[in-house]
Amino acid sequence: MTPPLPTTTTTYTSIPLPTSDVISRSIHNLTSTISRHRPWSELVFSGDYSLPRRFSSLLLRLKTNYHYFFVNYAIIVAACTGLALITASPVALVVVGTIIALWLLFHFFREDPLILWSFQVGDRTVVVSLVLASLWAVWFTSSAVNLAVGVGIGLLLCIIHSVFRNSDERFLEEEDAVTGGLIGSNRR
Repeated sequence: MTPPLPTTTTTYTSIPLPTSDVISRSIHNLTSTISRHRPWSELVFSGDYSLPRRFSSLLLRLKTNYHYFFVNYAIIVAACTGLALITASPVALVVVGTIIALWLLFHFFREDPLILWSFQVGDRTVVVSLVLASLWAVWFTSSAVNLAVGVGIGLLLCIIHSVFRNSDERFLEEEDAVTGGLIGSNRR
């Protein structure tokens, strides 16, 4: 009679999912984030535009408008970058767009571990691979200047908008107030 084998218990913090499930959940997270953008008419036409009177009000406007229009600003920067890349070369736009999509899918919007060929890929390996792919894409397409110009113009437009748009009359939504620390919890 053979002695029983010792049993080991393994505790998993998350269930490894196949790569296709990780990609579909990442796409879902991306689309849900983009769907939270504010209406474009509210960004452009509503509100009062004026110069801030004090430096502290300028900083408050920057912070308030940044939090309120964050997704819109990200779309504006992405559009300016895309326009700058397409003027350089359509190939550059496709290559850099693919790299950005990989970053979004495999780093920013991924919730579950990445499994490739039955192996779990660590977060550090994913980031290093994405950085190397990004460097290769910028070198291959010679688009570093165009990327910098596009991002710079997009950021400049967003900063100008957030400085001149008066945010004094805007009411905070409950979620924004909680995340901004303006509303505390009554728990003791």
